[in-house]
Parts: sequence; C-alpha cells; structure tokens
Amino acid sequence: MAQMPEQFDDEVTIRRQRFANEENGFAVLDAEHEGDEIVLVGALSHLEERERVRVIGVWVSDSRYGPQVKVSEARPLAPSDSAALVGYLRRIKNIGEKRAKTLVERFGEAEVLDAIDDEPAAAFRQVGLNPQRAEEAARSWNELRTTRRLHMLLAPHGLAYLVKRISDEYPSTAYRVVTENPYELTRVFGVGFKVADRIARAGVAAAGLTGSNSVDAVDAIPGRTTAALVYALTETEGRAGSTCLPLGQLLNAAGELLGRMPNEQAVDTLVEDGDLMRDGDWIYRTVTWELEQELAERIEQMLRKPAGKLKPVDPDAAGGGTTGELALTAEQRDGVRAAFDYRLSVITGGPGTGKTATIQTIATQAKAQDAKVLLVAPTGRAARRMTEASGFDAKTVHSALGWVPGEAPEHNEDNPLPCDLLILDESSMANLELMVTLMRAVSATAHVVLVGDADQLAPVGAGKPFADLVGSDVVPTARLNHIFRQAAGSMIVQGAHAIRRGEVPEFKHEEGMKHDLFLMERASARDALELIVELVSERLPKHYGVDPVTDIQVFAPVYKGDLGIDALNKALRNALNPRGEPVGGGRLRLGDKLMMTGRNLHELGLMNGTVVRLIDEVKGSGQDDAALLLSTDERELRLPPEEIGSLQLGYACSVHRGQGIELPVAVIVAHPQAGAFFLRREMLYTAVTRAKLATVIVGSREVIARAARTPDTDSRYSRLGERLTADAELASASADDVAVV
Repeated sequence: MAQMPEQFDDEVTIRRQRFANEENGFAVLDAEHEGDEIVLVGALSHLEERERVRVIGVWVSDSRYGPQVKVSEARPLAPSDSAALVGYLRRIKNIGEKRAKTLVERFGEAEVLDAIDDEPAAAFRQVGLNPQRAEEAARSWNELRTTRRLHMLLAPHGLAYLVKRISDEYPSTAYRVVTENPYELTRVFGVGFKVADRIARAGVAAAGLTGSNSVDAVDAIPGRTTAALVYALTETEGRAGSTCLPLGQLLNAAGELLGRMPNEQAVDTLVEDGDLMRDGDWIYRTVTWELEQELAERIEQMLRKPAGKLKPVDPDAAGGGTTGELALTAEQRDGVRAAFDYRLSVITGGPGTGKTATIQTIATQAKAQDAKVLLVAPTGRAARRMTEASGFDAKTVHSALGWVPGEAPEHNEDNPLPCDLLILDESSMANLELMVTLMRAVSATAHVVLVGDADQLAPVGAGKPFADLVGSDVVPTARLNHIFRQAAGSMIVQGAHAIRRGEVPEFKHEEGMKHDLFLMERASARDALELIVELVSERLPKHYGVDPVTDIQVFAPVYKGDLGIDALNKALRNALNPRGEPVGGGRLRLGDKLMMTGRNLHELGLMNGTVVRLIDEVKGSGQDDAALLLSTDERELRLPPEEIGSLQLGYACSVHRGQGIELPVAVIVAHPQAGAFFLRREMLYTAVTRAKLATVIVGSREVIARAARTPDTDSRYSRLGERLTADAELASASADDVAVV
C-alpha cells in the first residue's frame, strides 16, 4: 500500500511571504515551527509577517523548494505575548512601535485588546494622539479587527481569500453582512450560492447550533431561497450556455441547492423586484432576457430595412463566379447575392465546402464598389487564419470594437464601425453578449454577413445565436453542402461529414484518399495513456516533422480520471518538459505549454483558451518589475505574477477550450474510461476538424459510434429563434391583412 502523507497540525509563526496571488488566495510562505523554518503552501495570502497561526495540512515534497506543508486550514491566533501584541498593534494607522509598546505596558498583555475594543479613540488618546488622529486610529482599529474576525470565520473553511473582496465591497459592515446575511455575498465576484452557503453554515456552527437546529437556522437566513434561484440561472448560463430555464426545471435546480423545493411565489417576488424576467413559463435573469430581446429586434430591423450602400451583384458576371481556378457552386453564388441584396445574411457549411472562397468573392466584389470592408472573428487564431486564407486583413471582434468587457466599447450605436460590409467568420463561436455588442456597432446602412458551421459546438457563454439564425429560416441563409475535390480527398473532411450525419467515420485507407484520419484502439486506460504520450512526444513529431509542443494538441472530454485532462497534462509534461525549472510555487515549469483559463486579459491580448509557452520568470527589483515571460504564435509578452492562477497546463484541453484552435495535428481521447458519456456528436465533430495534417483518435470504435449518433441532448435553452419565427409569422399575417384590404 502507498504510504499515507504525514499530517501536520500545530502552531507556527509567519516569517516571510515568498509569493501570493490575491485573486485566488494562493501563497507560498516561510514560517517558524519549534525553532525550524518550514514552507507553507495553500490559500494563505491573508496571513502577515509575525502572525501566529494554527496550521493543519500534510507534508509534500517539491522538486524546487523541498519539503512543504500543503495547508488545508490556517486559523489566525490572537497575539499571546508582548512582542506579538506589539507587532499586531503596529498595523494600526498612527500607531508605531513606540506607541504600541506603551499601549501594552499601560493596559497589560491580557487586557490591552479588550481595553481598546471598549473605547478605541479614548485608548489611543492615552498614548499621545490628538482627537483627530485618535479617531483615524479608531477607524483603522475597527477595520483591522473586522478583517481579523472575518479571517477567523472564513479561514477554517478555505475561504480566507474572500476577505479582501468582502471588505472592499462592505468596508464598514463586512462582518455583520457575513454573519447575518451571507447570501448578500452572491453579489460579490467569485461568491456563488454554494460558497455563501458554506459561510452561512460556518456562522451557524460558530453560534453553537448543531444537527437539525443548524439546518433550520441556515434555512431561515434571509435571502437564501432567492440567492439559490438566481444562482441556478447564473450557473445554467455559464455551464450549460442556456439563456433561460423552464419554471419547473428552475425550481428543481434551486431545490437541489436548498435541500427543499422552493415555491413559485419566490420566483414571482424576484420578478416583481426586477431581478428575474418571466416570459410565459420561461424564466430569465433580467439582463439576459434584455440581450436576447434586443438581438431579435436588431435582426428584425436589419431585415425590414432596404439594402444600404452596397448594390446588387451578379456572381457569374465578369469572372465573379470563380475564385482561383474553381467555379463557385450554386449555393456559394446564393450566398454572394444575399450579401449584397440584404443587410443581414448567413453562410453555413462544414469543412471543405468553400466558406473561405465565398468570403473572398464577397469582399472582392464589395471592394470593386469602393465599399469599406471589415473582416472579424471571435478569437485571435481565427482572425489570423481568416487573414491567411482570404488575403484580406482580419481583426478580432474585441479589437475591432475597441472593447474590454466590463467597460463600454469604443464603437457602439453612437460611434458605429467605419465599414459598409462586416463579415464575421467562425460565427458559431459568438455567444449572445458578443453578438449583441457587435450588432450595436453596425451602422444603419452597413451589410453584415455571418459565416460559420452551425454543426460545431455552441459557444462558451450563454446563447447560440448563429445556430438559432440558421434554424429559424428567417434570415437569408446559404447552406454550403458541396465538398470540393481537394477537400474531398481528405479522410478528415469525409469523416467530419459522416459524424454530422450521425455515422461512424471510415478509418480504413482507400486509394486516392489522403490518409489523415486514424483510430488506434486500446483496451485499458493505462495502455491508452502510454500510447498518447508516445504519439505526442515521439511518433507524430518524427513522422510529420512537427513540434510536439506547439503543433500537436490533445483533446479529452473530462478533467478527472486516468485519461482525464489533468492526468494527460501531467504525463505529457513529464515527457515533454521533465527538467523545466519550477516557478510559481512549483506548479508550473519554464518551457511549459499553458492555456489561459477562466478569464480574459484584453490589455495583453490573452483570451480564455489562448495557448502560450512559459519561457522565463523575471524576478525584478520590485513587484512591478516581476513578470512571467510568455510567448504566443506571434509575440512575447509579460504577465504580472499575480495572474499566474489564470494559467493551466495546456498540453491537453477540453474541446470547448480548444474550439478556436487549428493546428497541424490533433489527438482525441475517445475511450470508455475517459468520460465517454460526455463525448457527443458536436464535440467529436469539432475536435476532428481542428487538425490540418492528421487527426488521431485513441480509444474505441464503440465510443465513437455512440458519440456520432448522440447529439447533445442537454442542449442549451435559447429562444432567439422562436422569437424571430414568431415575429416573422406576425409580420406575414399583417401583410396579408393589408393585401386583403
């Protein structure tokens, strides 16, 4: 049996902070324990030098720092001797070391903290502060004590990293909010219902309540039911991508959080207060309902208004129906016509069906009319690919709009984008918020063409506007189905189209076909993992002449398990970067392939899902100079060390995170022991089409067959298409009434 890690449970004194990330609370600290120096790692950024702490954790070994205590709980202790008391009191504004010592001498070690608590300003006047400075010190004392009490309450539950956020949000009432109304904290970034519930239970436990009494006490706290309802909707937007939920499903989701079923009246109350919106039996967060409604209205306005500056074209005239040496298909010509005949049109098709050639033709004919053309895509990779394939410069949507989320974009209704034709490629990746923000910036005379593949995965975030538009049959749509000869010779392309039809791809190589799609079956998870490591580190780089880190991406459906993303990343890193120098507390290594996760850093051009290489750690003379040096496909950049928590190993990733990636070789895990249930048609289809040279699937034919025939049954709820269809039917009925009159 494997030896259990040695436990640590004792008091320590903090000596020095080596590293801290205020966003997630992770820190590396030096501490003193029984005369020896030890290293602590965990959610410890709230601890300060000279502070005494009760630490619970386990000993671990780090290749760079040696033995460390991985901390699960760190409870600050009250100062117990004169030196500790002086160190604590020195943190008060206007109280230096001399006055701190005087306070301890005057009131005594056992009584000084209580004496200050009784009348802070009076106590500080006794050590020489004038009334104004004594009041300043009293306010500082109250903040210090409040912060400390918050630490005492939250740290045992691994929530100490929230103290600063909560204190900043509620500077004078933080402790009262946490103890009396913790569900109010769901308004603070990073605090969801489950975290608020943990805080509530901590407060009830601190009050000495146990068993059924504690359950009743938690359930009686104001705002718990409403917080669960709002959280359930927020979660379905972020995780499932739905813009709304049916009433019954919302009540069930909230009931699982609460441990009891809420009643419909609680929903109606939130609707009356403006937090939620009810549309028949559908429930939205109000802000999401407004976005969906606004997008429907903008689309209808674009369809009602006549064409803008662009004049109709004949795609067959003057060579307009060809691109290079290939003639456009009838569907492509329909797409070109619609781009000029209507202010809004859609082009959808799978790989090899000529989407890029259609974009080229539209842009070229618009340029011939002296029109200003703007090509955009949701990600930097997609924009670069669009530029390379079409020959026209393309930008990211955020760059074109001058938009940093959380701030107002530079281009909007009052300052529209300076173009007569806007073409959005990879439109299936645009969620509801992105599509609305882009449409707001379209001028009253500009034409918009949305290009994408409606069969790919839905976007990250709420909504699926592109798929809704294609499915509504309200917007002029060109469906490209013809596979061009060059693409038709690719087994990847043929396999992708088979998956779209719900069929298993053909893996047997036939004469005349490009052998670029492979299935390698392994029965056990261990054998599959060993094969993947061998493929990525040796066989594929040697066969195709590619870099194993930058040119190969592994995709898997789930994070946990023997073939999960976490296990794959660990194994691949050990094979590809075994001797990289550890940084950031040892979690990362120089030379690692990393991916931005969970957030966007627009000022640095680092978006969620961006792949980077960690090439150096710059120590610097101060915090402002320190940085992680990263490289992307195009450039090098400096990342502040506090953002290290946003970086995760990127040798393997989910298909959702890699949706915008296109690179030479893809390896896909489709194994019974790798979350086979979560591998669905859209995910498999998207992953297969990420590679240009070769796609290798490791797993079993049965898993592939199941995924191909199983569309995403947990499909996201979105009513944009329903709104468009209903409004189109209403407009048609009104037109018929006018015709009759």
